[in-house]
Order: sequence, then structure tokens, then C-alpha cells
Amino acid sequence: QFTVEFALFATAYWFFYLVVAAAVSAIAVIKFKVDYTNLEISQLRREIFLTLEGYTTNAVCYFIIIQFISSWRYEFTDVKDVAISYIGNSLVFCVWFYFSHRLWHSNRFLYRYVHSHHHESVIVCPLTSLSNAWIESVWVSTGYVIGPYFFGFSNIWGWYMVTLSIIFEAIIGHSRIPYSLEHATHHAVYNKNMGFFSYRMGRISIDKLLNTWSYKSEVPRMRKLYRREVMSYVWNDNEHKVNWDMLGKDVDCDENIKCDKPALVSDSDERDSSDSSDSSLSSCSDCNGLAQNKGAPSCQEPMEKIICNPRQ
Repeated sequence: QFTVEFALFATAYWFFYLVVAAAVSAIAVIKFKVDYTNLEISQLRREIFLTLEGYTTNAVCYFIIIQFISSWRYEFTDVKDVAISYIGNSLVFCVWFYFSHRLWHSNRFLYRYVHSHHHESVIVCPLTSLSNAWIESVWVSTGYVIGPYFFGFSNIWGWYMVTLSIIFEAIIGHSRIPYSLEHATHHAVYNKNMGFFSYRMGRISIDKLLNTWSYKSEVPRMRKLYRREVMSYVWNDNEHKVNWDMLGKDVDCDENIKCDKPALVSDSDERDSSDSSDSSLSSCSDCNGLAQNKGAPSCQEPMEKIICNPRQ
């Protein structure tokens, strides 16, 4: 049955997304001088459409999940039970999402029909966070069933908190503020940084344990797509800081960056990839050809301007 409680949750979920996305965007622009003006209108229109599609699909899936689980516990005053449900469901979801994400990227069919819509946005912003095709939203939502159904993490208030924290993390991860560019790195090279919460988990993150982690400074393409942010934020195993003197400055390519040679993957990715012979690109036409061959998003005009003419 469609309950008032679920209607309130669905409404709160949508307003939570809008408020957090607006607040994070404002903080990114005002405090960290993130420049979102390099986004094309066509990208924003596509992301708005996919966000509405993703939200609607999520709402339907959440409603079905709530009806499907018969063991829900509703005691919000039981702090211990709420906390166990929140932590347990978060861990289960992170594992589910990581291996699902790897599968989407390793299977050409799944990438094309499930996940490629999200990766059409190479330059990210908070609006990118929910811009998924409906089939990806269904797949991801399945991960919310596993904890309550199989492991007993079924305090519904802890479960609600997980759904909200995941969308919060997704917005932060696409915002370009400090400590969030590791997911932008994933949009740049595709086969790195697959997990949720990886940059918060330190050395025990799934990405680091399974060798799919990469810092933005290790990816030459990041210095072309996000050169201002990369030069402004220092984030590695030993040091976490913001270079405030660099914020807001139009950082040109330095002597270590070959601006006229775009790269679809990093040097380390090139060594690890079985298709390493295709990884070195010398022109935008090469990039287009490689993208089409691998099922990845093609080098559309906005992307070409950024990669092949990074000073523009």
C-alpha cells in the first residue's frame, strides 16, 4: 500500500537532493572557486532529463523494496539498532555497487545499455550525480534489498539514512571540491576509482585493496580536464590540503603536460590495459575512434575543446 510515510520520504528525498546540490554548488563556486562555466548547455539539459528519470525510477524501486521486505523495524528511538542498520546497509551497498560498477565497465553490452549515459558527462558537476538511465537506477536500487533481506539490517530509519547518505556522497563526488576529484578521475579514465566512499576509507577501501585506485595527480588526463582543481588541491596518502593561492586562477598547462597530445587513459592505465596499443592518442580523431571501438562516450565537441585545446 502507498503510505503517507513513504510519500513523505519520497518528497524529503527529492528536496534533500535539491537543497544539497544547490548548497554544494554554492560552496564550490564561492569558497573553492570551481568554474562550472565550461559545461555545455546540451550536457545540462541531458542531465536534467536523466535526473528526473533517475529520481522517478528510484522512488518506484524504493516503494517496491519497502513492500517486499516484511521484517522492517520502525523503532527510531533504538539508537543502536538504527546505527547497526545504517552501517550494515552502507557496507553491503558499497560492496554491491563496486562489483556492479566493475561489471558495467568490463562488459561492453552492459556499459552501453546500463552505464554509458552517466559517462557522457566527462566534465562533472553536482547535477551529474543522478543522471543515470532508468535501468542503472533499477540495478543500483537492488543493492538496497540485500542488507535488510539477507542480513537483517532492517531498521527502516537506518535504511532511510543510507539512501540519503548515498545521494549526498554522489553529489559531493561530482562537485569538484577538495577531496572529491577522485571520482572525477573515474570519469576521465573509466577503469579507476569504482567504489563509493573510497577516498574516505583510506588504505582499506575496496579500490585500494583490489588495485583500482588512482589519485588524480597520477592521471595526466586529469591535468587537462580539471587542471585548475588539480593544481589547487593536494590529496595523497601523506598530505591533504588546499592550495589557497592557486584557487580561482586560470592555470595554464605546465612544462610537464603535453597539451597537444590528448590521452584517454593514464600512463599507469596504459601499462595495465590489455589494449595498451590503443591507449596512446595523438589526435582527437584517434580519440573518437578509440571511444567508438571500446564502447565509451565519443569525443564530442565540448570534450575536444578541453582535451585538444586545453588553453581555450
